[in-house]
Amino acid sequence: MITNLNTIDDVIDVLGGKAEVATLVNTRVTAVYNWIANGQFPADTYLLIQDELKTRGVIAPNYLWPMRQPVRPKKIRVRNQSNS
Repeated sequence: MITNLNTIDDVIDVLGGKAEVATLVNTRVTAVYNWIANGQFPADTYLLIQDELKTRGVIAPNYLWPMRQPVRPKKIRVRNQSNS
């Protein structure tokens, strides 16, 4: 069963806490506290954290990482042209 996580705190809890997350991404626990204060993980932790979450059967939304999102082009209306 896949569970959606909605906050950085949810993700950290599922991964076993601040110290476990720091170990997972090879950083200090103080950095994890800073991420919590900012409300986002650093973009370079995305693959590491998402891969670990996947092994646990959970997913986290992309908005928890400050990455640029693709811009969707506006749909162009094409007029129906008939040969009359």
